[in-house]
Formats: sequence, C-alpha cells, structure tokens
Amino acid sequence: MTRPRPEDAPAADSGPGPDGDRHSVRLLAALAVVAVVALAVGLAVLPRIGSGTVPGRGTAATIRPADLCPAVRQDDAAALAACLVADLERTWSTRTGEAIGLRVEVDPTPARVHHSCRAFLALGTAFYCPLDVRAYVTGASVSGLRAEFGERLPYGLATVVAHEAGHRVQHAVDEPGLEGDGDVASRRVEQQADCLAGVWAADAARRGRVEPAAFRAVYAREMVLVSAVRPPPGSGLEGYDEIATHGTPAQRLAAFDRGAAPGAEPAGACSLRRG
Repeated sequence: MTRPRPEDAPAADSGPGPDGDRHSVRLLAALAVVAVVALAVGLAVLPRIGSGTVPGRGTAATIRPADLCPAVRQDDAAALAACLVADLERTWSTRTGEAIGLRVEVDPTPARVHHSCRAFLALGTAFYCPLDVRAYVTGASVSGLRAEFGERLPYGLATVVAHEAGHRVQHAVDEPGLEGDGDVASRRVEQQADCLAGVWAADAARRGRVEPAAFRAVYAREMVLVSAVRPPPGSGLEGYDEIATHGTPAQRLAAFDRGAAPGAEPAGACSLRRG
C-alpha cells in the first residue's frame, strides 16, 4: 500500500487527468500502493472477531473465501477483481450517493499506466493513480497472492481492491486534504482508506460474502508484510518509506477495525467528509 508523492516520484511531465484540474499535476499526498504479498502463516492464531447466523448461509464460520465471488473461477485474478469492483461500486454508490466508477487493471503493462504513476510498477504491489482514476494490481502481486494464500486468494485480492476503492471514494466525495503534503497528511489519507475497507468488509460479512475473522486475519498479515516493502535499486523511488507514509501495521489494522465495528458509518468511524 504505497502512494507515490511528488517528492518520491521521478520527474516527469504531467498534464490534467480525468479527475479535473484540481488533481492535475499532483498525485494525492501520496499514492496508495497496496503490497499484496501476504502470507497465510499465522492466520489461524489471530482471534476470531465475528460469529452468528447469516440468513441462508448458517454460521459465519461456514462461510468460505469462494463465497465472496462464487460465480467466477477462484484462481482467475482478473475475474475476481471484476467481481470485487462490481460489489464495491454498488456498496459505495449506495452509501455516498455518488457514481464511484472504480476501475482496476490486473497485471498492467507500463504503457497502460499514467506516466506520473508508472514508476510504482517497480514495487510489484498495487496502487491507485488519481491522474487516470485507476487502481493497478501488478502481476508480481497476483503471483504472491496465489503462492501464499491458495484458496484464500479472493480474500487476499479483496484486501488490495477494497483499500484502493477507499481512495476512489475519497476522490468521488472530494475529501478535503487529499493533496496535503508530508507524511502526516499521507498517513491520514491512507488510514482513512483502511477504515473504508473495514466498512465494506463488515457490509460484505452481513451479506454472507466474507467470514469476518478470516478476512481480518488476511488484512492484519498484509499490514505487516507491506510495511517491509522497499523500492528496488534504480527505480527512482529509493526515498520511499512505507511506514512513514502509511503508519505502522498496528495503526492500520486499528483503522480497519474502526470501519468494521458494528454500526460503523464512513462519516463517523472514518471521518469521511465532502469537499
């Protein structure tokens, strides 16, 4: 979960993007890059945080990762991403009253990415580029998910896409402070996106789409692993620091938990505001 900031990205010409002049020559305070290399190790030992009966599904413990997107092949990352996008768009369009228009590309070529965001492909993770209003999930990220999560691939991919959808929601409502400079501003934006991911996860759990404890475990492990992301030599991103721009794993999981709490709403739990 890395967000390129103007001071992080290599110099490049930039022009106005689809979000209009307000976002034309700047990238957020930082670009949301979600590293998707989460390990399945340790998932079972994290505490379970949800149970109960889901109408038509039985207890929450019987919900499987495949229930998130049951109509698609569970090893097809592009199909899973499309399913997640559709669900996230419905959820956030209903909650915000805005047309969210989330777009996600899996394993993009460099030519598909706006030049101001292109350098972040080198991290091998995932990121949201406000200048072309897209989230990108790299091929390396998908390979890591498949290897580490196996049948939990839908949850692993959902941690990525739900966080990036949070950034799209921020732009759709014109959240104040998106273009703030510095690490403090960046951490606020990133942890708000974590909180919004929690809101969606709780909503999906109520609908019998995810098992809350298992999904939280995947999110928790991802926060630990993404914090270790380091830019490769020669990428032009050598000054990038994941924890400085996003917060510690504990802080980010706490933000997710605020959104996932019973009855949590984006405005109250996540401080989502309209500009």
